[in-house]
Amino acid sequence: MPSNNKGNTSFISLDARAGTAFAAARTENTKLVEDANSYADSVQTALVRMREQREANRCDLLAQVKVDEEKIQALCAAYSSLLDGVVHQRAQTIHTTKVMVQESEIEMRKSRKRLMEKTKARLDDARERQKLTMDATALVKHYKALILTL
Repeated sequence: MPSNNKGNTSFISLDARAGTAFAAARTENTKLVEDANSYADSVQTALVRMREQREANRCDLLAQVKVDEEKIQALCAAYSSLLDGVVHQRAQTIHTTKVMVQESEIEMRKSRKRLMEKTKARLDDARERQKLTMDATALVKHYKALILTL
């Protein structure tokens, strides 16, 4: 029976170690659950604060936009005649510029046409002078040939 006693002691020792390990694991697990719950609570609290801050910022922004819009409307009302004058002047300037561009385009076409006509006339004159020079050269050669034959 001594061997049974030794086996029993081993089992008790193993059971005690397993119990200790399980107790430590339970303690660690409990601590982890508490930490996770604490972290989840802090995240939830931070989210609530962020939502409140976002809502406050949104309300502030809407109020600021409303105030700015009222200021713009007041400025437009105060300077509407000036703005109307500027708009009219701007439209007039655009129209004048458009007319000038159109006139400039017409003038450029006319100028291009005159340039082409002058260039053609000069080329025709140059060709005529070249023909006259060729004819004169031929005449001089013919005259020399006549003189040499005499």
